Amino acid sequence: MARIYSWIITCFKFYLNGVKFHADFIGFGIPILDINMQGSFTIGKRFRFNSGKYHAMGGRQQQCYFVAAKGGQLIIGDNVGVTSIALICHNKISIGNNVKIGINTVIYDTDFHSLDARMRNSYPERLDGVKSKPVIIHDGAFIGGHTTILKGVTIGKNAIVGAGSVVFESIPDEQVWAGNPARYIRDNYVYETA
Repeated sequence: MARIYSWIITCFKFYLNGVKFHADFIGFGIPILDINMQGSFTIGKRFRFNSGKYHAMGGRQQQCYFVAAKGGQLIIGDNVGVTSIALICHNKISIGNNVKIGINTVIYDTDFHSLDARMRNSYPERLDGVKSKPVIIHDGAFIGGHTTILKGVTIGKNAIVGAGSVVFESIPDEQVWAGNPARYIRDNYVYETA
């Protein structure tokens, strides 16, 4: 019943926020959406999400947050699975096909605040010079839980990001990175099953 209830309420929220989505998604829990009328959010086929403390039993549970500010483009490809994530998009966040993103991961394509203390501390706060750059996650990437991905990052095809990492530079295809800050660990070897 929870899955059916989640699906109905989420469809309604998607519709009210102008989200382009496929009805084959599976959702446990209700996401939080804030899609500006001049922003966009597109979801591919077979999207799966777990949102909230009763549907994400991995610790530090939160609802999924999907935010696209004015001019922001939030794009999720086919067969993507996420748990209790926050995608905050002021420019562009693009997630490819067959991507898995672990619990409590946050992806920000903006600094939110000016790095100039005079702007940041003015009242009301001035947003002059606040920088935003696209975040691109290519097909097959796997992002471990509790990871932070910052603006301007590209994560390559089939790359793996270890849990708890802070990623502020791009990761090439087929590599494993981890740490704070995230650093190269090894190549991502493909293991054949017998």
